[in-house]
Amino acid sequence: MATVSTLGYALLCVLHRGPLTGYDIVRRMRRPIGYYWTAQQSQIYPELARLSAAGLIEHEADSGPGPRQRKTHRLTTAGREALAEWLVRPAVVRPPRDETVLRTYALAMADPTAMREMYLAEAETYERQLADFTGQHAELAARGAGDPTHPEFGAYATLEFALLRYPSRIQWCRWLADRLAELASRNAKP
Repeated sequence: MATVSTLGYALLCVLHRGPLTGYDIVRRMRRPIGYYWTAQQSQIYPELARLSAAGLIEHEADSGPGPRQRKTHRLTTAGREALAEWLVRPAVVRPPRDETVLRTYALAMADPTAMREMYLAEAETYERQLADFTGQHAELAARGAGDPTHPEFGAYATLEFALLRYPSRIQWCRWLADRLAELASRNAKP
């Protein structure tokens, strides 16, 4: 079997519930998948072609609204098997890439007041995202998605993770903002 990239597996994950057009796949890669895994449209279509060449997905083509055909993609039996095998393998542990944490490492080089504003802005961004996730979680809960047998349980579980993770990020940003306000206040005293 051909080697499948992590993006390839992400696309197989998107297709696990049923056939989707390329446009729908791109939308799902933004929301909800984009909350924890990102890919650009320019990466998605070539990866769909690789998955098709490997026999993991297939598509039907119809005439589209423009000059190109509209393709509806679906998992093949081999694609379902590959996805099922991948899902139970331990994930490769990679160091996280977090630009805010990287900036924090060198924050002594910046103006404390400007850094404080940056952390407050990040906290507000995370608060807005948390409110969105909370609403989505409530909608899924109302549909019974908290039951592990529900077809949307995976989406419910990923939102559960966000609801646990985001408050700590908000708290950390506000804690840093408070420390930097104290520093700015001390620096302002003669």
